[in-house]
Formats: sequence, C-alpha cells, structure tokens
Amino acid sequence: MNRDWLSYKGLWALSLPSILASMLEPLSSIVDTALVGNYDTQMLAAMAVGVSIISSLTWMFNFLVHAPIQAISQKLGQKDFPRVVSLIKVTFLIALALGLILSIFLAPFRDYIYQFLSVDPKLYKQCDEYFLTRIYGHTFILLFMSALSILRGMAEVRTVLYIIGFTTLTNIILSYLGLYIFDGGLASVAAATIIANALGLLIALFLVFNQKSLKGLFIKSKIALEDAFHMGKNSLNVFMRSAFLTTSFFLATKVASSISIKALAAHQVILNLWLFASFFTDGIATSGNIIGGSLYGNKGHENLKEIFRKLLVMGAVVGVIFCILFLTANRFLIGLFTYDQSIYEMIKGVIVFLAIVQIPASIAYVYDGLVFGINRFDFLGKHMVIAFFTCFLPLIYLSFTYQSFLLLWSAIFSVGIYRLISNAYLINKTLKVSEL
Repeated sequence: MNRDWLSYKGLWALSLPSILASMLEPLSSIVDTALVGNYDTQMLAAMAVGVSIISSLTWMFNFLVHAPIQAISQKLGQKDFPRVVSLIKVTFLIALALGLILSIFLAPFRDYIYQFLSVDPKLYKQCDEYFLTRIYGHTFILLFMSALSILRGMAEVRTVLYIIGFTTLTNIILSYLGLYIFDGGLASVAAATIIANALGLLIALFLVFNQKSLKGLFIKSKIALEDAFHMGKNSLNVFMRSAFLTTSFFLATKVASSISIKALAAHQVILNLWLFASFFTDGIATSGNIIGGSLYGNKGHENLKEIFRKLLVMGAVVGVIFCILFLTANRFLIGLFTYDQSIYEMIKGVIVFLAIVQIPASIAYVYDGLVFGINRFDFLGKHMVIAFFTCFLPLIYLSFTYQSFLLLWSAIFSVGIYRLISNAYLINKTLKVSEL
C-alpha cells in the first residue's frame, strides 16, 4: 500500500492531477466552439449538432473510464500481473469493437438523427462535414479514453494529466491552423480532435506497454474469460447508470425549452456552473476508485475506512468552497455567460438552492467513486434507475405541468441527494462487514 494515502497531503497529491485533467478535457471543445463561432455562425450551429451527438455517445460509454480503473488497480494490489494484462486487452477490445460498430452503423442513419434533433435541412451538409469525420475517427477517441483509464488504474495520474495537456494543446493548434490558415472548414476542426486523440493514444500505449512489471507479458498472457465477463458485467451496469443520467439531462433541457427561451438559456448557464463544480469532486472520486480497487479485499484494507473518511471530508471542503463562491460571486459568474438581466433574475431564483446543494452533491460524487472502488457497479446502476423513477421523473413532470424553473432544478438536485443517501448506506455497511 502507498503510505502517502494515509494523509490528506498524499490524498490531495493523488487527486489534484485528476482534478486538473478533468478541467482540461473540455477545454479543447470550448476553444473549438470559440474558433468556429468567430468564423461563421452557421458553422457553429452545425458543429453544435455534431458535438451534441458525439458527447452523448462518449457519456454513454464512460464505463470505459470507470470499470478499468477499479479492475486494474485491484489486480495490481494483488500483484497478479498476468491478469492485469488480460484486463488491459479486454478493455482495448471493447473500445475497438464499440468504435467500429458506431462508425459502421451510425453514419448511414445520421439524417434520422438530424430530424429527431429538429435540425434545419439547410445545415445537413455542414453537419455531415463535422459529424462524419468525428464518427469515422471515434474509435481513436474510445481507445484513448481506455488507455487513460488504464494508466489511472496504475495510479499514474500525473502522467495522465501531462498527456491530456499535450492532446488539448495539439487539438487547439490544429483546429486553428485547419480553420483559419488552410480554410478546411468543419472537417478540419473535427480532424484536429481525431489526430490529437490518436497522438495521445500512441503516447499512452507506449507507457502502458513499457510498464516494468508488465514487460514481456503482453505476448505470453492470454485473455481470461473471467476478466471478459467481469468487465462486461460492470460495463453494462455503468452503461445503464449513464443512460438514465443522460436521459435526465435531456428531459431537463426539453422542459426548460418548453418554459421559455429565457429559461433554456438560464438552464444552460446553471448547467455549466454545476458541471464546473463537479470537475473538482470527480478528481477526488477517481482517487477513491483507485484506492478502493487497490486495497479492498487486499493487503492494507484495514486502512480503507480512514482513507475513505478523509476523501469524503475533502469532497465536503470542495462543496463548501463552491457554496460560498456561488453565494458571493454569482453575478460575476453568470456575467461570464450572459449580460441579459432577465436571465440573471431567473437564475437568481435558484442560485441559493444551487449553492447549498453543492455540499451534499460534492459528497455524493465522492461516494460514487468509493462505490466504484469496492466493485459495486451493480448497486450504482440499480439505484440510478430507482432515483430516476422515484425522484427525478415526478419532479420534472411537475416542473413541466406548472412551468416551474425551480422544480426543474429540484428534480436534478433530488437525484444527487438520493445518490448520497444510498451510497452512504452501502459504504458504511460494507466497511462494517469488512471489519468483522
């Protein structure tokens, strides 16, 4: 066991690179949006369609992030290196298969997707420029996600940060050159993302294959069927969790648009603030996944309760910081997105609620990581479904019926509160049993 994990200093050292990496990942997309938006408004609209579809796909398949971290850190904790290699092979095979399936089957049906999203037919050609380039290269993105997760499972969080920093900078430079220097249109912006991810993948693969403890095993070791079933089962549970989360945000956006255009704009601003705060706790949750996978059921598990307690305190601290920030600097933060006073007034009606909920929500996110770490993917999948039907759906229906913006965000908040209660129950129960 890494003794640094017993102190707050060591836990912050493990978490900060993941926090910074989480903040860097969307940066290239933000810069691409700014570059295209300043180039041509119609191109920006077409790009927004492609980004929406690709982002949903990436979010739905984020089991390629969570499942490998837990499984690989667990086998490394047991020093079962052949099984680590087996898990790496399974992870890459799943990513490769998904990427090829999406490339083959989504492209022919893209017009139906555009119609479902109510895209103006005049934009179809430009949508194709971006979407087809991205979808044909999506295999590289899924493989890159998987490679980063494998490195995180090895606790190489600093390395992951450096790789993401490199790919982000590469993406931005190539997008600018393709759009403004070579006049390559949206296809060049999409290609920049694919090329940057492909380069990042090559670097990550080199580092994975050159791990001292794994050298020579990649050719000798075969894939264990147990690992394939284990990863498949966990992936299915995370997919179900992600599917219902994605559906929740999709329905929330639909209801916001039904209230008014101002409500939709306000919703997007609050959503950005909400997601920005979540990046910080995602880094701490990743540490919980790494440490839980490494120690749970292995040598050093007797320290798990104390380490988990410290991680939850760290999550609470982040929640308090954002609570204070949203209460005291909300006008400045909202001003980063819009100067429309009517939108500010609408957000002002829920900003206090948003601020207060940051504390339990941040703790809930950390609990998610801890549950991943103890390999209870099934619990997260099942309870996300329960939260959707018992908490989110009734409140979002009331929001739609009464056209209430506050009820809309109450629906989103309620899912976080449910996750906090259910995950806390599971972790406390599991750790008590492990002490017996």
